[in-house]
Amino acid sequence: MAWNSERFDRWSKVGASTGALVFCAAAALNGCSKSETSTTASTDAGASAAASAAPAAAADAGGGKVKVGFSVSTLNNAFFVGLKSGVEKGAKAQGFELVQTNANGDAQQQVNDAINLLSQGVTALVLNPIDSKAIIPAVEKANAMGIPVFTLDRGSDGGKVTSFVASDNVALGATGAKWIADQLTKRYGSAKGNVVDLIGLVGTTAATDREKGFSDEIAKYPDIKVVARQEGAFDQEKSLNAMTNILQKYPQIDAVFGANDDNTVGAEKAIDNAGRYKPLGDKDHIMIIGADGTAQALSAIRAGKQDATISQNPIEMSAKALSFIADYSAKKPVPANYAWPTLLVDKSNIDSDETRKYGLWSEQVSQ
Repeated sequence: MAWNSERFDRWSKVGASTGALVFCAAAALNGCSKSETSTTASTDAGASAAASAAPAAAADAGGGKVKVGFSVSTLNNAFFVGLKSGVEKGAKAQGFELVQTNANGDAQQQVNDAINLLSQGVTALVLNPIDSKAIIPAVEKANAMGIPVFTLDRGSDGGKVTSFVASDNVALGATGAKWIADQLTKRYGSAKGNVVDLIGLVGTTAATDREKGFSDEIAKYPDIKVVARQEGAFDQEKSLNAMTNILQKYPQIDAVFGANDDNTVGAEKAIDNAGRYKPLGDKDHIMIIGADGTAQALSAIRAGKQDATISQNPIEMSAKALSFIADYSAKKPVPANYAWPTLLVDKSNIDSDETRKYGLWSEQVSQ
């Protein structure tokens, strides 16, 4: 299967070859909300071509070394551990000083952390927002101080953001809906059946965009009925509870779209608990597709509990964002929006050369 190439005009196109995608093991991580400071230099022989071209100690426009502040939403999810790993990789490749905070899922704490980073003299601020509205005061504070803001994976609904790097989440949601329609057509001869939509964390741009993409695409198939839409909140426990209730109400369910792989893992546990698991190929098998490409999802695909995931690559995506900070510091143009490509992974291609080249990022990180 090819990389998802659907992109809206607002996204810059991705032109890097798969051969330029390289990976590093994650450093030991902790989940505290206190700042962590590290100074790094671009001596990593495995850095990407763009990163390796950067000077050993990148300078800001005023001639001093670039000091980047990074606020991650949480480290209780492997995807965000991957983002952290990629930011560290990018900072090392670019020769940046890096100061990090972990908001532990608390939107107000994240605003406080971001403002604290600004007070430490950072020359660029990277945010992975918990809530796209709640983060606005931090973005506006940076704007008032003349400090560029770069958002990663999730955006901000206000203030000026210099560059937003993420997957095209609208296209991702549409890919999930189209996959379900195709599988139902194979099962029934036409696109029909009952589908469950487990929405992501309300208030995040990723959840909003994935839901838009999924809903708009699935609406093209009038005989597919979305019998339930509930928030799974990118959380396994909440998704398990939501899916448990849905299974009790609906005796016939053909497919589940999970806005991320934590949603799908929760749904899989609920299906198992209800005694409704049937193996792939069985006429009563509940088809499940998620997003992100987490280690649990890959294991579930190999075990036949999950059909597919639309994988991202948070390590390379966030390293790319750090390269844009280097460009900005060198007074080079940077894209306002940049989409990293996704890859639909199922049992047929999970161990393929294509998938290995794209990168099973979850094998590169540890929590």
